[in-house]
Amino acid sequence: MSTHSHIPITIWSTSDLHGFRCTPGHHPLMSDLNRMHALARMIEARRRELGRSFFWFDNGDAYQGAPLADYIMSDLRNGEARLHPMTEWFRQSGCDAFVPGNHEFNYGQHTALRLAEQFPAPWLSANIVLEDTNEPLFGTPYRIWTTEEGARIALLGLTTSYIPAWEQPAHIEGLRFLSAVETAKRYIPLLREEQKADVVIVSYHGGFEADPDSGTATEPFTGENEGYRLCTELNGIDVLLTGHQHRQIEGVRIGHTPVLQPGSHGSNVAEAKLLLQQADSGRWTVASVSTRLIPVDSTEPASAPEWLRPYEADITSRLNRPLGRIIGDMRIRNPKEARRVKHPFVQWLNEAQMEAAGVDVSLTALMDDHAPGFGPVVTDRDIAANYPYPNTLAVLRLNGRQVKEALERSACYFTINNKGELAVSDEFQSPKPQPYNYDMWEGITYTLDISRPLGERVTELLYRGQPLSLEQELDVVMNHYRANGGGGYDMFIGAPVVKHIHREVIELLAEALYAKPEWHARLTENWRVIGQRGKEYI
Repeated sequence: MSTHSHIPITIWSTSDLHGFRCTPGHHPLMSDLNRMHALARMIEARRRELGRSFFWFDNGDAYQGAPLADYIMSDLRNGEARLHPMTEWFRQSGCDAFVPGNHEFNYGQHTALRLAEQFPAPWLSANIVLEDTNEPLFGTPYRIWTTEEGARIALLGLTTSYIPAWEQPAHIEGLRFLSAVETAKRYIPLLREEQKADVVIVSYHGGFEADPDSGTATEPFTGENEGYRLCTELNGIDVLLTGHQHRQIEGVRIGHTPVLQPGSHGSNVAEAKLLLQQADSGRWTVASVSTRLIPVDSTEPASAPEWLRPYEADITSRLNRPLGRIIGDMRIRNPKEARRVKHPFVQWLNEAQMEAAGVDVSLTALMDDHAPGFGPVVTDRDIAANYPYPNTLAVLRLNGRQVKEALERSACYFTINNKGELAVSDEFQSPKPQPYNYDMWEGITYTLDISRPLGERVTELLYRGQPLSLEQELDVVMNHYRANGGGGYDMFIGAPVVKHIHREVIELLAEALYAKPEWHARLTENWRVIGQRGKEYI
């Protein structure tokens, strides 16, 4: 068999842009305009250089995570007729296809469908289907391009099937989330045999449930991440593009399949360079694939382009709205320390949730390591900086056994390192940091002794000054992600739901602040984390 010619193909993939959220203090919108524009310039330059042999796909979770994105999502959900700024950015940058992630459903499937209708390219997700017809929610599950030389390039879109474990039921009513692996087993032969695809790229908003090098399981199998199985149980995937876990993966193969993941927030582009060769039969095959990550240099200052300025003025006005004053100190100077020793800001969060729900027990988390707490004057900007997720609240009726199991799960967040110091366990740092999965409670008294074995760390558990029995029931308010068992809190699954509060936590927090002119920072020391020989880690 002789070779007639070769075609170079370049694939770029982005993922988990999250509205290009950046750490507080960088930009009044808390969206990294420098990174947005730097990435757009890179894409434009590569497309100009390579023409029709260049493809750029985004792998989802683009529309949630920064106020610039989140406020407009709320407006769209409420029926406003406007174009989302991320959609305009994708249009101006020339995106070829989009694979929705789990966060695209945070504002309901109808909002997601509106975004898909306005998008400049197809939304592809083969495994999100309508319950009654089994047809893909967003229409076509794949897209095929034909090069000038006649090579057929197929892209199959897949999304993590674990969305029902996190999302509000009303947001995904009438939908089924099928296994990515089982769906790919159906579509890849179809693409190869019926559609005569020469190249099959899979873009999967999901990650790896096992170490890519060793195959050792890195998490209990839930279906959230199926990337390793996609590579080991299927033939016919030329490149697997992944996301969701915010990892940076390049130059890696699982079996014969090259895999990539570009990190998050536009920090990198994942690049796959394929060389196709034509055989006597006329069909094209992949002769070689090389992969790498390309850092996005965002050091050059950028100002908002003309199309973004109306959004910028609107969001800035909202973010600068003063809500209340704090008497005392609610600033968080060390978020990691605020998880070891109770902080007044954490207490305030829990008390605001209890007030909104009308219960006397609550749990919450510091959502990331950039949470700044509150200064003397609190604005909507401060709430967004501390609470970046569009969660709502639910009240579950839990028994003492479930409360204790949940505290034991939170206690897994800590370990004692070889220096005898309290540290964050690997489970909550890999494949990405998960500070949002460590809960702190109000309304009960408890002690976590990290020197004890896992599952035996709750050494004190009281309610209203008395030991909490395993059968005693409490009504506990928490965000809906946790109420659905998200973060490994399986003990909450199936617990009776006393009530749902169908308004976002950030709205409830703003209302709480606005309800009275001043708030006094206070601290009730109802929990502690201790280590070896009973010493507190302070």
